[in-house]
Amino acid sequence: MEKILADFGVQPILLIAQVVNFLVLLFILQKLLYKPLLKILEERKRRIEEGLANAEKIQKELVDTEAKREQVLNEAIEEGKRIISEASAQGTLLMQETQTKAKEDMEAMMEQGRAMIVGEKDKMTREVKGEVAKMIEISLEKVLGKALDSKTQSKLVEDAVKTIKS
Repeated sequence: MEKILADFGVQPILLIAQVVNFLVLLFILQKLLYKPLLKILEERKRRIEEGLANAEKIQKELVDTEAKREQVLNEAIEEGKRIISEASAQGTLLMQETQTKAKEDMEAMMEQGRAMIVGEKDKMTREVKGEVAKMIEISLEKVLGKALDSKTQSKLVEDAVKTIKS
């Protein structure tokens, strides 16, 4: 084997020195360059994975938020419809109550008017009876030529009024 090495011009001491130099250089490069470079690449890989995970998380949250927004919007629309329906029902009820109250007030006013008319009629009837009684009394005095006593006068007036009434 030495002959083969000598034929190729390889010196074993130099070969060992070169191997040692190579191993030292490899050790130095691994400590100073290779490990930090791998660390930087690993860190970059980790950040990219985090970024992708965050992007997926944000996309999911966006979909959830959109669904919640749609749900809230639908609930608000339903609530608005319900409020409008209630307001309409209350408005109709209030209108009916107002109409009923107005009708009752009108009937009460008409009843008061009727009562006033009946009262006025009774008053006028009494006044007319009184006037008729006076006229009959005056007529009797003129026909008979003398004043009657109050008892007879009252009886004659009542009979005359009853006759007029019938």
